[in-house]
Amino acid sequence: MRNYLNLFAIVLALSLGGCSSSDTPPVPEPGDKPFQVIMITDVGGLGDHGFNDAGWAGCQEAQRRLLERGQACEIKVIESREQTDFAENLSLAAERADVVISLGFLITDAVTQVAPQYPDKAFILADGLVEQPNVASILFAEEEGGFLAGLLASFVTHTDTLAVLPGMDIPPVLAFAAGYKAGALTGAKLQNKKITVLSSTIGSFTDPVKAKSLSLQLISQKADVLFQLAGISGLGVIEAVKESPDRCFAIGVDIDQDAIAPGKVLTSVLKKNDRVVADQIVAVADDTFSGGVHRVGLKEEYLGLTEMPHTKHLVPQTAWPALEGAKTLIASGQIQIPRTEEALASFVPPVEQIQAP
Repeated sequence: MRNYLNLFAIVLALSLGGCSSSDTPPVPEPGDKPFQVIMITDVGGLGDHGFNDAGWAGCQEAQRRLLERGQACEIKVIESREQTDFAENLSLAAERADVVISLGFLITDAVTQVAPQYPDKAFILADGLVEQPNVASILFAEEEGGFLAGLLASFVTHTDTLAVLPGMDIPPVLAFAAGYKAGALTGAKLQNKKITVLSSTIGSFTDPVKAKSLSLQLISQKADVLFQLAGISGLGVIEAVKESPDRCFAIGVDIDQDAIAPGKVLTSVLKKNDRVVADQIVAVADDTFSGGVHRVGLKEEYLGLTEMPHTKHLVPQTAWPALEGAKTLIASGQIQIPRTEEALASFVPPVEQIQAP
């Protein structure tokens, strides 16, 4: 038996603090078979301060919600260290669980292979598309969150040079990057200035040393707002920014990373994988699960920026109306943000729409 089996982590809620005797939720009967959830991480595993940690938080939230109503629930995680782990990990999970959570675009092929072998099990795939009736494919509109980040950065930069560091050139990451560049272009038009966006792909989600080195190179080229899209590698981007001048910032991604380097992480683009995972797990438990494609973005409030508690005072006041206007227009479908470099080439910044009262 492979040693990754030892990576199972079982989290069981031990208490529901704050409940009085009059509002204590029902307790599962001792003989009830627990509802079983197993999550397969993307490469990098737990502790990435990003997509994997967000998925695990969603499992914990679903467990809490089910336990509150008296339904026994157990959650476990199998951490994938290499892409070659995916198929075997998924099969192992499907043998034991009622619902299997799979994270990341890179696991898509393995879900395509394994899910048809377990038609009575529900698979939730975040960031990939698998056309199987027992698979709910969650596709985020990353470009929308990236646009807000680029628009914000265009108001904060002092050098008029921004940067983006993809971990790997895969569709969800490239969508973030295209949106970031579109937001920067729009902000430049709004302010009548020229902004350059540099880009450097790290080539790995688990190499913070290389990420730091590339970041320092970009900073030496005057980039002063760096958007990291790189999992654990992204921590190297933040480290480089911490060692750089006061007016140099990182932008985090997936979860709130502002506190990793207070005052040096301008904001984080929240990709609310925790909420998606929790909602889908509860849907399986409620027998309301639906396979197919679920596209989510600003409209559904699954994407957005943090409240910026450490840096909000550094943002020019002129940025806020532009950000709110863009958010409203995107959520209502009145403007479309490019998801690829090809679409970016023909993108016309929606300056007049954002400026309209």
